[in-house]
Amino acid sequence: MKKLYVLYLVVFFGISIAAFVIGNYGIHDQKSHIYLLPDGYTGWVEIRYEQEGSPPLPREGKEYVNLIPRTGILNTPDSPTSGEMKFYYLDEQGNRKRIELDMIRAQAMKSKYVLTSNGTKEELSVNVFFVGTEQQWNDERSRN
Repeated sequence: MKKLYVLYLVVFFGISIAAFVIGNYGIHDQKSHIYLLPDGYTGWVEIRYEQEGSPPLPREGKEYVNLIPRTGILNTPDSPTSGEMKFYYLDEQGNRKRIELDMIRAQAMKSKYVLTSNGTKEELSVNVFFVGTEQQWNDERSRN
């Protein structure tokens, strides 16, 4: 009976250690995303993935850098990935100022249909979010 108990403990601890290692690997394998927005930007941001002819997202180590233009729309040939999101304003001198998470609203990964130049509709994978104060967000929602 004692051998069976020891075997049970060994198997239990082996499974526990394996689950920890696998879970930890999955978390650390995710890529982080840095979003650099024009200084003072408010409004919708849209990242359009798998767009041929667009430059790939640059990286800082394991982090993808999403340099958002003044239009709020960024095209990239990269596929969407999950991971931590960090938001910054970028001033003219290249300095970053952290955007607090209470300024980021309605973030979602979704499919969107857009009209192409030849008149057909194309389905895109997009990441969208709104940047603004609660009042700006309420104003935006009341317009729609």
